[in-house]
Amino acid sequence: MMKKTIYFLLAGLVCFLGVIDDLHAQDIYYSKERKFSFQNGDFEVVGWSGDRLYTYRASKEGFFLDAYNDSMRLMATIALDFFPQKIYETKFINYDDQITVLFQALQSNYVVQYAVRLDGRARMLQRPVALDSVKTGWFGPSKSYYSSVVSSDKGRIMIYGLGKAGKSSGLSTILLDKQLNVIARSQPALDASISDFTLGQAILGNDGSLYLSGYTEGGAKGYGGEARILKLAQGATVFQAGVLPLKELYISGMYIKLDDNTNEIYLSAFYSLKKSGNIDGVLYGLYSPAQDSMTIFKAIPFDEQMRNATDERNKKKAFNEFEVRNIIVKNDGGFILVAENFYMNTRTSYGPGYGGFYSSYYNYNYPGMNTSVREYVYGDILVLNYDGAGNRQWHNFIRKEQYSQDDGGLFSSFGMINSGASLVFLYNDFTNSKSNLSLAAVDVSGKLQLKKLNAGSGNDGDWLPRSGKQTDATELIVPVLHKNNLSFAKLAF
Repeated sequence: MMKKTIYFLLAGLVCFLGVIDDLHAQDIYYSKERKFSFQNGDFEVVGWSGDRLYTYRASKEGFFLDAYNDSMRLMATIALDFFPQKIYETKFINYDDQITVLFQALQSNYVVQYAVRLDGRARMLQRPVALDSVKTGWFGPSKSYYSSVVSSDKGRIMIYGLGKAGKSSGLSTILLDKQLNVIARSQPALDASISDFTLGQAILGNDGSLYLSGYTEGGAKGYGGEARILKLAQGATVFQAGVLPLKELYISGMYIKLDDNTNEIYLSAFYSLKKSGNIDGVLYGLYSPAQDSMTIFKAIPFDEQMRNATDERNKKKAFNEFEVRNIIVKNDGGFILVAENFYMNTRTSYGPGYGGFYSSYYNYNYPGMNTSVREYVYGDILVLNYDGAGNRQWHNFIRKEQYSQDDGGLFSSFGMINSGASLVFLYNDFTNSKSNLSLAAVDVSGKLQLKKLNAGSGNDGDWLPRSGKQTDATELIVPVLHKNNLSFAKLAF
């Protein structure tokens, strides 16, 4: 999906030979361009199944899986003719010998959640199974009727939906195995103490436990005075709620990560000392569901050196727009935090044109007078390294400027590979008159290397790094749009 973020294997810092020390991508392979309608289209990098790399595309021509070999040569195109005409959401889960497809269809004023299994050649192993349905509008104006989450070993899949009926809030869950057998259904109620929480990330453990992050939002900046980590064990009807000891701190967002070996949850966020104040530092914690307590919880303030390292004129406000994108837990109990400067703005436009690099072809809306314009601004990437005692070992900023309108920020932000020895970032650099594709690598000592990526002679397509997917230890697949055509680029490092 366009809105899906990239999935990374972040199991630890295990080095391997031939990493990207000099930032030279060894090879770039392109698939052949296919016709694609952007305004009503969709795409996704599926990944490897057997000896074939699959991608998905949907437009007015239909719904298709394209199968490629290692050099991105097209091996087969499979029409997903079992899809109904109106699709809300799709998700693909790739295995060595099969592909699971989750999709939502609009049928007779109902949204129906389906699942189907395909073999390694994308042939149906069984007819699509209707797992649940809900009348349109029951969950409110959002089209996100159902969400899904997959365990790290891909042995468990959960479909869930959050809705309100009257004054009560409830969660409906369906837990499946990889053969799409229903293991458990649950409808746990959200009690009054957490019913007004904004729910964030969802993580599914290999044992079938669901974890959710949640916090209250208040004040002009939406900081939270309360935050919890919710756990729903397999088959349970009541949430276990771990409370973050914020005391007089206010949280800005929260990123959580599950340790499948210990079933403990790592978390990180930014915090403020005031409800509508500036960001003052980083929160880092470890929640143990077995002990039902935070075994680690640290508030690490930013010092003047950190603030002076930013490009902001107002140093007190330097980190106000940063959001945590990832955390990588180290063997010494410390962590690496990856954050990005990002904000949206809505204004009224009185002109016929759009701004940004990609406005000619890729806006969701059409130009007109007196329209509301949504602006997307993505700035610097921040990488912070802390030891087990909470001391900052090093930090680095990857400078970038990305601005666009009414495109969902599709070409902005970044894609990332964790090679074990380096964190490698791929992004479009908008700072010049023409956008350039750039690579940045930060190694274990904090050293930063930058390089402009040569996309290959004759290729003037627009890359979408944020929509890419790491499909192997040194392989990244990235969608590329060229006006009304879609292709995929494989970067082999």
